[in-house]
Amino acid sequence: MAGTSVLNQQTLLLVQICITLISTMLLVTAAAHSHSQEEQRLWALGNVVACVGVAQGNLPDVPMLIHTVLSYSFIAMGLGLILRGLRRFAHQELETRWIVLIVLISLVLPGYFTYVEPSLSARMCASAFLFGTLNWLCVAALLRCGRWSAVGTAVTGFAAVGISLMVRGVYLLLHPAPAPGVSVPLLDMSLLVVSMSQIVIVFGLLLMVSQRYADKLRHLSAIDPLTGALNRSALENQGRRIAQRTLQAGRSVSLVMIDADHFKAINDTYGHPFGDEVLRHLAHLLQQDMRPLDLMARYGGEEFVLVLDGLTRDDALKVGERLRQRVEQASLTAGAATVRYTISVGVACSDQHGYDLGGLIAVADSAMYSAKHAGRNRVRAG
Repeated sequence: MAGTSVLNQQTLLLVQICITLISTMLLVTAAAHSHSQEEQRLWALGNVVACVGVAQGNLPDVPMLIHTVLSYSFIAMGLGLILRGLRRFAHQELETRWIVLIVLISLVLPGYFTYVEPSLSARMCASAFLFGTLNWLCVAALLRCGRWSAVGTAVTGFAAVGISLMVRGVYLLLHPAPAPGVSVPLLDMSLLVVSMSQIVIVFGLLLMVSQRYADKLRHLSAIDPLTGALNRSALENQGRRIAQRTLQAGRSVSLVMIDADHFKAINDTYGHPFGDEVLRHLAHLLQQDMRPLDLMARYGGEEFVLVLDGLTRDDALKVGERLRQRVEQASLTAGAATVRYTISVGVACSDQHGYDLGGLIAVADSAMYSAKHAGRNRVRAG
């Protein structure tokens, strides 16, 4: 298979160096942003270290220790740092000892086949398998991140590099390494794939970060920052979906409106910061009864809404009474102040009032005000 190739080795080498430099600059620029994530900085640092290794491996007239052993170890260290960043992105960790082990292996293998049992084929084969394995470990880390739409591009890039290096390693395992200046189409093509895949990887990493920021923004836009409950807009969107889902399934859905009694007096007596603590405390107590399919939202001021999937009016009344007792029996201490407070609860159910979310909110709200007019600290059904 050796001979003249349509791919010029010097051109391929130049392409690889240029793409490596451009990729590194893109990742470093992204990581330099003040709000960059730690994994971005690891990816950038890993590319910088690997770039140093590539440069060492292509320096003319340098000792073999630098040209082979140290250059391979820098590339392996760079891949180890990138792998650590990917695992951190997937909310896992790669301990430093594993990176040290990767670097030691990348030192021992080329060192052995350079000084103990000199063999260019063995050295190139071992490094191809080592770097290919590291790229497949990157693929495995990415697949733990969740949605394919977010990680698919980067997975494709790392997988392409891994396959190319493994093919390269298998070829060198079966054939002697070509002499300098002799082209082997398969080896040249694998080098081209590795170079081009770097662009895919960088684009994929930046896409992953942008999608995670987008997810955070969507989450923040749906959450009340004070209590951690859904906000009113999210209640309307998600509550309608629950109502539609229960209607199609032929089961009930209940809505519970909750209001903290005498909340204005608490604010006036203890101050608004203490009032905020009361709201956070109330949200925590309400959250304890929530099931995975239920919703809790802060409707406005001191009012909260629960959307209870599959519960009839009687079941919802029991939930409301349980919550009322829990709040009545609890106390809140903040600083030197300790207070007890109560809630008024209104309940509406689709069995009596239909599946329109706005209609259920209106009925539950009316029932809650009925509970307040009746003396507060009680539960009423619409």
